[in-house]
Amino acid sequence: MTRIFRLRVEEVIALVFLLPTTYLTVVAGVYAREVGSLGDRHRLGIVRIAVAAFFLGALFAARRLWPRSPWVQGLREVLPFLTCILIYTNLHDTIGFVNTHDIHGVLAELDRELFGVIPCVWAQKFITPARTEVMNFLYLNFFWIAPSTALLLLVRRRLPEFRATVMGVLVCFYFGYLLYILFPAAPPRLVLPFEFKRNLQGYPSLMSNLSAGAFSLLPVDSRAAFPSLHAAVSLVAMIYAWRFLRTWFWILLPFCLGLWVSTIYLRHHFAVDLIAGWALAPLAVWVAPRLDGWWSARQAALGYAPARGATVADRAALIGA
Repeated sequence: MTRIFRLRVEEVIALVFLLPTTYLTVVAGVYAREVGSLGDRHRLGIVRIAVAAFFLGALFAARRLWPRSPWVQGLREVLPFLTCILIYTNLHDTIGFVNTHDIHGVLAELDRELFGVIPCVWAQKFITPARTEVMNFLYLNFFWIAPSTALLLLVRRRLPEFRATVMGVLVCFYFGYLLYILFPAAPPRLVLPFEFKRNLQGYPSLMSNLSAGAFSLLPVDSRAAFPSLHAAVSLVAMIYAWRFLRTWFWILLPFCLGLWVSTIYLRHHFAVDLIAGWALAPLAVWVAPRLDGWWSARQAALGYAPARGATVADRAALIGA
């Protein structure tokens, strides 16, 4: 049992999520094929898993062949982000198989109670093709915003700060995944189709094609909306940028603000999804260094080497707390 401490804590957590969601993704794929009317609802799920298994196998082989290679070591540092994305896509396919008690109706009512309107419905009065193009651009920025602070710290070889940031981002993701399962909710674009009177049509462009292509990969019964991890993880990236890379914080700020607005404009989230995401971010930042510090101490006690920077990650993160 103690051999589990040879792994990093984020690798163990990833396995806890990856193994069951992978199994359920396969089940979902088989189910979708057997029920012909569901068609391509869960398409590419098994393909994603096969590609991920290939790369994980290649990384394992590379570590055995070239254990001291900086490229192999660097790949292991960024692999947790890639695993997070794989688990996220798995969850889109499988939450409906785990928990059928949807809460999106409650979220819509909370929006009405808090704001007098549902903000994403109210925002349709501002729709123009040009704004839609801008919002698609801002929304897709999440894919570089999430790892950006950590990657900049890695490039600068500030390993304790890099480790602290990675853990904060990953803990935020995994807390969010757990909440997805406990509180399944579809995005407003699926929940309130008859309240949207205007089409989110942009110009025929690369940005529109990228956005449409990305969302065509998701199942039509997606249940991964509460809390908004776009809000939560981008805020975590900003918190660590404020602590360790103050200039980068000011660069991130307008992109993150634009990202948050775009989630409402593009009907991906209710406003309360964002509020929950913003509340989740400081919790993740508080938990991450304590979890990493405890795991590193256990590794040291058992004679296993901790992750690079992990032995002081908790101290580095708490300096700015």
